[in-house]
Amino acid sequence: MEFVACPDVVKGGAIGEDLRLEDALEVEVEVSQTPGMRQVANLIIALNRMKHSQTLRSSEFSDHELMNILMESVFEERVMLDVQDSTFNSGSTFRLSKRHVDMVHSVCNSEQRKLLLSPDNSKLHAVALQFMTLKDKELNQRTVKLSLSAYMAFNIPANQGQPVALGIANTNLYMSCAINSGTPKLQLEEVNNKDKLEIINAHGEKERFLFFKSGSGFSSTTFESAKFKGWYISTEPNCDAPVEMCTKQTANRLTTFMVKQ
Repeated sequence: MEFVACPDVVKGGAIGEDLRLEDALEVEVEVSQTPGMRQVANLIIALNRMKHSQTLRSSEFSDHELMNILMESVFEERVMLDVQDSTFNSGSTFRLSKRHVDMVHSVCNSEQRKLLLSPDNSKLHAVALQFMTLKDKELNQRTVKLSLSAYMAFNIPANQGQPVALGIANTNLYMSCAINSGTPKLQLEEVNNKDKLEIINAHGEKERFLFFKSGSGFSSTTFESAKFKGWYISTEPNCDAPVEMCTKQTANRLTTFMVKQ
């Protein structure tokens, strides 16, 4: 399937002020092979979103604006292109999705232990709240929800997972993964200017804030570090143990979480 024509007014490089966006988006589609129903549905959804998601502000869009419109319009769960290489190159860029920013989710590990923020805001702990007494009200107040922000990227394998930044809801704290004593460690960092996380370059300094969210269903979600492949956010079976990074081969670590919006 390929696009073979578009309105002459668009071809000329400018869009008149009286032209509606749906007129500018009228295209002729030539079907070179019989498309599947899924392909047709995806095309219709993408075009309809582009028609209704933006209002023309002037007679022309910059290249940057057109790219943002296209990227945002076709983004649902994620926008990633299949590639044969299982790793992404140094030129890959992660761009924050404006439609999927700071989405608050409740979270607990596979044993239904909730995450608590330590008094000094330096660590997260997995605690079984059902065993708490009334005097543990302070602990209940320190249970956290995650603020997930999704990213779009090219040159990422589709099976890699959804790139996300993991914030602690109602705070400026974000999870990050960085080397400490020669090993990837999970840490909490305060980010006062969230605009700095709108664009993150692969293998750049800010890549430590990105994790690949994978899994199907609420009870089998994993978070793999984008900076350190094969390292996952994990908890211990024991109560009140800190949340840390581990590999899949690490014994007695739980790497799956229940995440629900």
